[in-house]
Amino acid sequence: MNKWKIPGLVILSTILLSACSVNSNADKLYKQPKPLSAHVMLPETIKPRSTQVLEVHLKQENKTVDDAKSVQFKVWKKDAPGKVEIVKAHYDGSMYKAKATFKEDGIYYIKTDINARGEHILPTQQVAVGELSKEELRSLQPAENETHHHSHH
Repeated sequence: MNKWKIPGLVILSTILLSACSVNSNADKLYKQPKPLSAHVMLPETIKPRSTQVLEVHLKQENKTVDDAKSVQFKVWKKDAPGKVEIVKAHYDGSMYKAKATFKEDGIYYIKTDINARGEHILPTQQVAVGELSKEELRSLQPAENETHHHSHH
């Protein structure tokens, strides 16, 4: 009776494994959501010693995202990266808005930190506030509104 155990297990395993084939269309069975997109809107001109409204419109699959886990703006002056002002944005019915203060002339960075629908994106923009020195004008980077994706599943 013992001599049939091993061959029997091999035959049984082969039958069971052959029944478990991979579906070549498995990736199409699961709907892949489109990535989250953020359109950050900043004032065209920012004066020193002013408070400005920062806005971001979130979309996914051409629909407004109104259920973000968190949206905040991080604002810092280029020559003072350790002094970051963090302001939470609130949904106003169409987009997320927050107010940030720009204390003095210079180049500032605004990073929009967005957590929504399992994604974490961090679009960052550079803005000029008030009068810039010649050196600051030379160091201005071309405007970019990139969306960086980090999925958390």
